[in-house]
Amino acid sequence: MDAYSYTTVQVDPDGTARVHVALHPGEDVRVYCTPGRDRAQISVMHARADVTFCPTNPTAPTAEDVRVARQLAESFATYAADVERLHVRNRAPAEGSAA
Repeated sequence: MDAYSYTTVQVDPDGTARVHVALHPGEDVRVYCTPGRDRAQISVMHARADVTFCPTNPTAPTAEDVRVARQLAESFATYAADVERLHVRNRAPAEGSAA
C-alpha cells in the first residue's frame, strides 16, 4: 500500500468534536526536533498533515509536561521496536526464497 495520511473529524450531538490524524508515511515524511532551543517541540509532517507536540508553555514546561513527554518517548520507543520486529519477521521469508 502506498503512503498516505488522512484526518477525520467527528462531531457528537452535544457539539463535542474529536479529531483523528492518521499518518501512514513514506519517504517524504519529515520529523523535526531541534535540541537546545529556547522552546521544546517535535513536529511530524506528511501529505499535508502537520502534527506538532509541545508543552502547554513551550518555553516553561511544567512537571506534567515532562511526564507527558516521557510517556510519548516510551510509546514511540515501543512503536519503533514493534516496527523493527515486524520488519525482520516479514522480511525473512522473502530473502530466504531467492532464486
